[in-house]
Amino acid sequence: MARRLAGYAARLDRLEATYDSNRMHFRTAKGRRFSLDVGDVFQIVSDTLGWLHDPDAEQPRGPLLNLLATAEPDNELGLIGQTVVLAAKQTVTGVRP
Repeated sequence: MARRLAGYAARLDRLEATYDSNRMHFRTAKGRRFSLDVGDVFQIVSDTLGWLHDPDAEQPRGPLLNLLATAEPDNELGLIGQTVVLAAKQTVTGVRP
């Protein structure tokens, strides 16, 4: 029985590692952690940066954008992660540079 449980635990670890490989992790000011699919993050950064720099573009909206706007831009995110968090915050508040 213990050998079977160890096998299940190893299988679960492999599945979680595979699932997690395409996700970016974020943290809110209150310490809550969440992750988003990399494809969603790149779509959000594309939409928000487009809106921030094109006065004719429609303001992006959506639940993932609102969630991302609650994240803190820390150094662990790297350049893309920090950019998407800051762009999401500006877009949600409606502030253009």
